[in-house]
Amino acid sequence: MDPSHALWIGGPQGSGKTSIAAALADRFALQLYHVDARTWVHEERMPPTEFASLTMDERWVHADVERMLGWFVAHSRHRFRLVLEDLRELPDEPACIVEGPQLFPTSVSAVLGAPDQALFLLPEPGEMEVRLRERGPLEGTSDGARARENTVARDLRISALFEREARELRLPTLRVDRPLDEMLELAAAHFAPVVERLPRGGDVAAARAFEAQVRETQIRLYHAWLERANAAGGTSR
Repeated sequence: MDPSHALWIGGPQGSGKTSIAAALADRFALQLYHVDARTWVHEERMPPTEFASLTMDERWVHADVERMLGWFVAHSRHRFRLVLEDLRELPDEPACIVEGPQLFPTSVSAVLGAPDQALFLLPEPGEMEVRLRERGPLEGTSDGARARENTVARDLRISALFEREARELRLPTLRVDRPLDEMLELAAAHFAPVVERLPRGGDVAAARAFEAQVRETQIRLYHAWLERANAAGGTSR
């Protein structure tokens, strides 16, 4: 499919992107693409990076937050190229809704058919911080509590970057300041007129079966990585 026929939902961790995108895909009978469901498939196609060479502790315990932000942004730019490659392999119909924390406005803007085909979710910083901390210590590190604090600080910076880029590019945003069901209806109202312009029809059942296969592959590759990491002496090494 042509990436310009996609709907895009970007935003930081904990903003409700995944739930909203899945609900909209069912409501509008669209294909659904979760960037995070392709993590391990993408790893095999990524260029060598500093981040990939580091241990879990080097990534999340010992690095400063600005360095973590830089890693995430650079990694996201690389991932976006792979997302576009994946989308071009999907059927032309129906249109697809794409979501992920890697979908920064500066990347998405380059392939948009029209500005209203994107929506960037912006959580309230205080509420976002609470939700992220509730995830608890980060596993696979020697100091899970500190690692979690570092990831929370990084994710708050990621959220601020989403907001700044969207504002500068004048792309639509949605403040996450109400229950998920209400956020879903606001997102649906934004995208409903857009869906009417995009390709419809196609085999939605086949699309859902393919999406389930993608998830199964993700789980299989993750467990294979975990086994290799444990055999090498643990994920934090």
